Amino acid sequence: MKLNKIEHTFSSMKSETSDEHVLVISGAIGEGGYFYEGTSATDVRKALENVKAKTIRIKLNSPGGNAFDGLEIYNYLKDLDAHVIVEVTALAASAASIIAMGADEVIMRTGSTMMIHNASTITYGNKDEMLKVHEYLSKIDTSIIDVYKEKTGLSTDEIKEMLNNETWFTASEAFEKGFADSYETQTKEEKEITSYLNSNYSISQKIDVENEIKEIKNQISELQNQNNKNQEVKDKSVNDNRLKSLLF
Repeated sequence: MKLNKIEHTFSSMKSETSDEHVLVISGAIGEGGYFYEGTSATDVRKALENVKAKTIRIKLNSPGGNAFDGLEIYNYLKDLDAHVIVEVTALAASAASIIAMGADEVIMRTGSTMMIHNASTITYGNKDEMLKVHEYLSKIDTSIIDVYKEKTGLSTDEIKEMLNNETWFTASEAFEKGFADSYETQTKEEKEITSYLNSNYSISQKIDVENEIKEIKNQISELQNQNNKNQEVKDKSVNDNRLKSLLF
């Protein structure tokens, strides 16, 4: 199995023994930000645009993110000639659940969950602007309902009630409601692949966090040295405790 690192938080690999390409998506959906990485629609398109495999298997674990990126990825997967399989390895929530609906086959792994809810945003403004935001979010909800209806065959009212209640599904519940086509345990080979990828992500992310902590500690050390020159020992002790609280 040849592993190729793709920018951001996913990896892709082509099996040397079968005509299958595996894409792993882990983390937020969207462009990401200063404090977190994200997987955007552009990322997915770049990762798969030259793939000729007959089957594309996406291992998905995401809390969600940008609804429009989710919808774009959903439609991109639907348009692929390959047979697309989405395996929910832990969580497919919010925008990530939309992505799953674009697959030809959705598999819920043991212990995995799925969550759907109404669109939300953070905004400010006057009453007229707030009414526009309400209308805007309502239209997004309507679009999302269409996506879930197409996959599950459930009615608009049934889906709307689930969205209003922010509904969480276990693996078997997602299957029973039509959001998934099956739920099962991983094979030994697939467990080894997932374990390998998760291990690499953990190491990489751990190194990044450790480096950030070291940098913060260095900055704190510099501040402490400056305080030592101008403050008494008692004041220094108080400031040390305040600075330490920034880290924990």
